Amino acid sequence: MMIRFDLRPVSSPVEELPEEEKHVGPRRLERLKKLSGRSLAETCSAQRLCRELWESFPRACGEGGDPVLEEDERGKPFLLRSGLHVSLSHSGGYAAAAVADVPLGLDLQSLREISLRVRERLYSREEIAWIGRAEGDEGQKRAVRLWTMKEAYGKLLGTGLFGGQAFRASFCGERLRTDYPDCRFLFPAAPEGLLLTICLGGGEAPSSQG
Repeated sequence: MMIRFDLRPVSSPVEELPEEEKHVGPRRLERLKKLSGRSLAETCSAQRLCRELWESFPRACGEGGDPVLEEDERGKPFLLRSGLHVSLSHSGGYAAAAVADVPLGLDLQSLREISLRVRERLYSREEIAWIGRAEGDEGQKRAVRLWTMKEAYGKLLGTGLFGGQAFRASFCGERLRTDYPDCRFLFPAAPEGLLLTICLGGGEAPSSQG
């Protein structure tokens, strides 16, 4: 298992859309044309980062030629003819991307308050109790960390947060489990005020990280 990931401040101006059109498939292009302003800049920045990560992969993992980013009918992105899996995210002025030789999902979120109404809808009783036992700002961090895990798991499956099987975390005392029968979570370091989570299909540990 090999994985490359990175995040950086959003710097892609909207004027770069014509350049991005050269690197995406028809479905992905339709998505870009519906975006504008900051959302377009963030998406273009994440896509460019994805291409850079692809270039760092050993060529034995993929075919030659420039990478073309496309998405399936559910909106899950993939690189045409590469044999590799990708995931993109952006939040808080940063873009993040990951490329791996196994299915994966990645999510980046700004620390923020998640309302009780949303928690009751999306979080299990055990998860809500774990959040509630934290003191001070740690409760907010726990709530957002669980959110990133749910988002990343939905991206792994290609169903999104609301479209398929919901992820439910489990705990060893106060410690959040990272290994599950069908996936494994990584929590790479992120800039202050942000949390980054990567969900890898299967329970095998990655052999290398970016």
